Amino acid sequence: MASRTHSRSSALSSTGASNQFGNAEKTSYNKLTGYTKIDNRPDAGPMNNYALQVRTDVLNTSGQQWGVDCEAHLDATGTASVRAVQGVAVNNATFTATTSTLIGTYGQARNDGTLAGSSFMAGLYGLIEEGGGTTAATHVASCWLDTHHDSAITGSYQLLYMTENGDTALDQVIYMRTPAAVVFAEFDTCTAFMGSGAKSGGTAKTIKISIDGVTHYINAWPS
Repeated sequence: MASRTHSRSSALSSTGASNQFGNAEKTSYNKLTGYTKIDNRPDAGPMNNYALQVRTDVLNTSGQQWGVDCEAHLDATGTASVRAVQGVAVNNATFTATTSTLIGTYGQARNDGTLAGSSFMAGLYGLIEEGGGTTAATHVASCWLDTHHDSAITGSYQLLYMTENGDTALDQVIYMRTPAAVVFAEFDTCTAFMGSGAKSGGTAKTIKISIDGVTHYINAWPS
């Protein structure tokens, strides 16, 4: 029987403790079917910076390209919930994290070339898409900010934290285009910071806003 040889572009090659799927040119198409689980949990010592890494170079000059494409379809009528992508960052018990950052999901957009025309650049994008179904829900939101923290926190604690750390000044902190919105905001059970009665006196401040391109000001009173 003739011996089998494996070329440089074989579907699977093994070197020591590592296995390579695909070819060395990184152009092969590999399909996994069924349930796939990745565990990267060494008993001790340092580990790799990631459990799963995806890198792709887009050579298309038009159309849409995905770095990671994930769809989770609900195929049963009932009370089940679906999370297409879940990111959880945990500082395990008995460990003390100092000057650390825990981020459940991190989104970054970076332009190393030229971004021109009517292009958009966003670190995170939340979309409620029209799917053709019937929606009768309590809330439908493009972005849902929630906290379940009960114990005391030493430091600043908020639902939304926005900073400007670049040298280029922002044109606006918040930009809204909602031509059919009924109200600007609804405050529900916010008595801790909602007062009553007109305010006046003291050194008032004004908050600059723009309405349809015209500058306006909101008065803020100290008492």
